[in-house]
Amino acid sequence: MRTVEVFKTNVLNKRAAKIILEEIGMNAPHYKCNFDLEDCDKVLRIENSSGNVDNNLVFSILEKNNFQGSILE
Repeated sequence: MRTVEVFKTNVLNKRAAKIILEEIGMNAPHYKCNFDLEDCDKVLRIENSSGNVDNNLVFSILEKNNFQGSILE
């Protein structure tokens, strides 16, 4: 079951986005993820082709890097 989760974040630049994407990749290498920093919500999109996205993992990585995120409804 493929799951896609979309998060609103306060990540503002490509450098920070790259760090977060790399850390997500190290912890969940099967996730496909990207940022849309042009969007007003600074969207982080994560796809897991084999199950659910671990939202707590995403939130903890964001917080560890001094950012915040919430699930975009």
